[in-house]
Amino acid sequence: MNKLPVPLIDYDMLITIEKIGSFPLHLWSIRDMDRALDEICKKFEPKTPAEEGRLLDLCPYFATVWPSARALGLFMSERKNLFSKKRGMEVGCGLGLNAILASKMGASMQASDFHPDVEYWLKKNSELNQVKIDYVEWDWTDSKPSPKIEFGSYDFVLASDVLYEKRHPEDLAKALARLIAPKGSIYLSDPGRSYLEYALIALEDLGFHRVEFEFEVEESSIIPEHRLEKKRKIKVFQFLRNE
Repeated sequence: MNKLPVPLIDYDMLITIEKIGSFPLHLWSIRDMDRALDEICKKFEPKTPAEEGRLLDLCPYFATVWPSARALGLFMSERKNLFSKKRGMEVGCGLGLNAILASKMGASMQASDFHPDVEYWLKKNSELNQVKIDYVEWDWTDSKPSPKIEFGSYDFVLASDVLYEKRHPEDLAKALARLIAPKGSIYLSDPGRSYLEYALIALEDLGFHRVEFEFEVEESSIIPEHRLEKKRKIKVFQFLRNE
């Protein structure tokens, strides 16, 4: 067994269960996000705008399951044939819910993220669910190629809730288009963030057409009763190249 990388802080973790269709997944997630944010701030103590920007990147927002990941997972659970025996990549994978799900369906998976602690969490979650996922630290907003990523070779690419900044729509569209094989598919889920429409247009401008789906899923909370109290509708988009 490979040695786990050392995380930035000593996270307070707990195991949660996500029931995605007929697939029960066990995931290590963060117990208290506010506490983790406080610990990160105390450790790095930013003194300049640049350091504050770097600190924002280090915040462990990846360490919980967000509604968009659940919606994409539901879409996948109902369409196993699209993923079984295929090669896939999840970008901005966070805890790796959908990479793990695809692997459970029989896909050969690679996953990527930019946060230095994602590798630690993904390894723990992969082991917990008894799957093997190849991880590569990669920031899809960076146009530089990565030797560990085979662009143009993936049968499908997954991304959930990754559109947070003005530059993201165009960068994401280009990254996803570079990753998939000529007949590959892109699967994107989003809670309706302000930059979503720009990303959809950017992908269409690159020669893709989309099919839209909608799922009602639980909100995020470590307390199951709270998750059941609130639900929200999340859209999932499938993109295919125009013929």
